[in-house]
Amino acid sequence: MFGMGWLGWGLGAAHAFGPIVIILFDVFGILLFGYSIYFIRKGRSLRRKFPASANAPAHRINKQFFAIFVLEFTAIAVLGVAAYAFHRPDLAPVLTAIVVGLHFLPLGNIFRQARYYFWGIAIAVWCSVCAILFRSDTLVAWSNIGTGVLLWANCAHGLLQARRAVRSLESQARSLS
Repeated sequence: MFGMGWLGWGLGAAHAFGPIVIILFDVFGILLFGYSIYFIRKGRSLRRKFPASANAPAHRINKQFFAIFVLEFTAIAVLGVAAYAFHRPDLAPVLTAIVVGLHFLPLGNIFRQARYYFWGIAIAVWCSVCAILFRSDTLVAWSNIGTGVLLWANCAHGLLQARRAVRSLESQARSLS
């Protein structure tokens, strides 16, 4: 849903919401959201068949995730205030997107998701290049469109991994029955 927000913001800033773009935007957003819900439910169902061994790592992960969230929120707030203080409000969404990209790096370690390193760096690099090449509304439009597309690609990548995991666990469950 964050990808949909970023992409929608960028497409809106670019005045690119024609009928075809609206249809594609909605269809892809609904598909990603629907499949996300499907795999979350499927995962919960499979978790009952394959329960986790200990809850101690979950507590550690929650604490680390919360710390990253607080740092991310603080960095976004500080950079947003700085962008406005320097009379460059067009930099606020770009700097926010860079922080969002960089926050994937520690999350990759916490959740043991190597793909987060790639997508996080891709977002940060994309927004940095946009900050060099564009100004004003064009900067907001292109950085947000790219961030949204990359977040959606990260989601699609995660859904493909979830699909493989679900299929593997379902075949294990069938063999145990």
